[in-house]
Amino acid sequence: MDLHKIIHSALHEFIQTYITDADLTLDDVLLSYITGVLEDLGSQQSVEENFDVEDFAEMLEAYIPGFAEIDVKVCEMMFSLASKLATARTSETQCLKSQTEGATAKPPVSEWEAQEQHLLEMFPKCSLTEARSALSIAKGDMEEAVRLIIEGDVQLSPTPLNVNHGKSISSLADQKLKESILEYMLVDREEDKKTHRPVVPKD
Repeated sequence: MDLHKIIHSALHEFIQTYITDADLTLDDVLLSYITGVLEDLGSQQSVEENFDVEDFAEMLEAYIPGFAEIDVKVCEMMFSLASKLATARTSETQCLKSQTEGATAKPPVSEWEAQEQHLLEMFPKCSLTEARSALSIAKGDMEEAVRLIIEGDVQLSPTPLNVNHGKSISSLADQKLKESILEYMLVDREEDKKTHRPVVPKD
């Protein structure tokens, strides 16, 4: 709610109680002055000592004849109004804060999805489940997620039987190839260790 509306409404109700025929047309200068006084009341310590009721009454008397004749009730009204404005400000601040938090809560989700999509583009054979798993393990660190996928540290998602069968055949072939290469390397090394000496002719 607009603070000036709160002030205008409170003053209107208060003044009408004591001066029934008062002209309650308040311009921006007067509203700004009253708002300033109320802000001081809401922020100062020992406000009762700092609020000069007489000066305030004289200021409003210039705009609303008869206001200076109202007794100490002016002071009570101002403190009540200051409290009302403080409550309105707090409510407005909390509302804006919750809206801001709500707005900032969405980007992380879209950023996470963007990272998943990026991983899928980098690794076409990687499934969405695997990409999510890698990001979860890496706690959102893209470089770490890439490393996990490259090194095969991500637990693969369940795949259809025929795919597993194909993988097992491919894996078996790879294993045999490795064994044959190692065997060849070992043979070569054994040959290297042998010392070839010419046969000495017999007399």
